[in-house]
Amino acid sequence: MRFTLMLLSMLVNAPLLADYPLEIIELKGRSMEEVLPIIRPFIDNDGAVSSMNNQLILRTSPESLRDIRAILMRIDTPPRRLLISVRHGVHSDVKTGTIAADIDVMIGKRTKVIVGQPGSDGSVRLRGLNADTHDNTELVGNIQAIEGKPAFIATGKSLPITSYRTYGDSEYRHFESDTQYRDATTGFYALPRLNGQQVTLEISPHQNSPGKSPGSFEVMQASTSVSGWLGEWISLGRLTHYQNNRQSDIHYSAGSSQSREHNIWLKVEEIR
Repeated sequence: MRFTLMLLSMLVNAPLLADYPLEIIELKGRSMEEVLPIIRPFIDNDGAVSSMNNQLILRTSPESLRDIRAILMRIDTPPRRLLISVRHGVHSDVKTGTIAADIDVMIGKRTKVIVGQPGSDGSVRLRGLNADTHDNTELVGNIQAIEGKPAFIATGKSLPITSYRTYGDSEYRHFESDTQYRDATTGFYALPRLNGQQVTLEISPHQNSPGKSPGSFEVMQASTSVSGWLGEWISLGRLTHYQNNRQSDIHYSAGSSQSREHNIWLKVEEIR
């Protein structure tokens, strides 16, 4: 019924349009939302275009119709199925060092100096300890997606958040607790677009992590675009954290340094 009314509406308005034949083209792979913005500029000023279900309904000149059919032959193809892989690489180095002096000696005839934990009278002992720890961790995940459609990728865990409530009068007090779970995740939305063998990804990363105060969360969001070739790893960025600690006393000195590097890569492959 709707289709009939649409045709009648176009016929009623025919005096306002040129005497072009009515053309109906059924789309094969793309949606109307993708196709209409592309072909509208090719419709003559005295022509018209509308859509219903998966069909284009056109009134335009033969030359314009020929151009539109040529465009549809190029763009009206089934969207390509993709596999998006995400690789997280974490490399950490921890270095610790300690030097301690243990002294038990006489200074003169009546003065004795004892520092640290000496082994015996009249001894001076120097102790040192150094340790290096290296850790390399890689996590790879993947998800299937459709060209031009967003995909959501995230990893994390659910954390229990407990809230407390008291009620009652001054003589009798009651306590009640309620525990709910909140997701602490790191991930992003990825929107892939293809041009031959080249892929462009619109990335919207997010991170929800526990805050410093109980029950609070810190939220980070951003947006960027990267491009590369199908089948190759594309670097999204790197985060490096350094930390140095040092302590000293009369008989010892201790220090530690820690570096942590977090890299994220994406790879898009076509599923055939």
